Amino acid sequence: MKSMIALALVSLMSFAAHAEKKISFNFVGKELVEVIETYSKASGQKFVVDNVVRGKITILNNEEITLTEAFNHLSAGLALNGFTYVKTGDVMVIRNARAAQRDGIEVFTNTLPNAQPTRMVLWIVDLKHVSSAAVQSNVGRMMTSSYGEMLSVQ
Repeated sequence: MKSMIALALVSLMSFAAHAEKKISFNFVGKELVEVIETYSKASGQKFVVDNVVRGKITILNNEEITLTEAFNHLSAGLALNGFTYVKTGDVMVIRNARAAQRDGIEVFTNTLPNAQPTRMVLWIVDLKHVSSAAVQSNVGRMMTSSYGEMLSVQ
């Protein structure tokens, strides 16, 4: 019985030691590049930022947040400004969302990509009970945007 209690305490202490680092991630009207730089310094993540990445963002957090939450906020802020990231090895390349569509975009087939962090993806779905042309004619007009499109391939 004593060994089980000791094992449980060691496990809890080990879990607490590996808890994710928290950072202050609160910005009002800051340049995107400054926010990216703040995240990079806190996380150690390498970024290459295209020179067209400009704009200001406000991210409000009353408390410190985890690095994962900070990255989710950063990626949402990039998307709101028309930018996204493309992961290349251990480097995140920040660029215009439309340009990212043409190269280096993550491809998913049949499985739904995670909603977080916000990013551009190519999602290929094989339809079983309806033709792709029928879906595009009925739904395609509602799903198009300046950053994405839906195509039917037969």
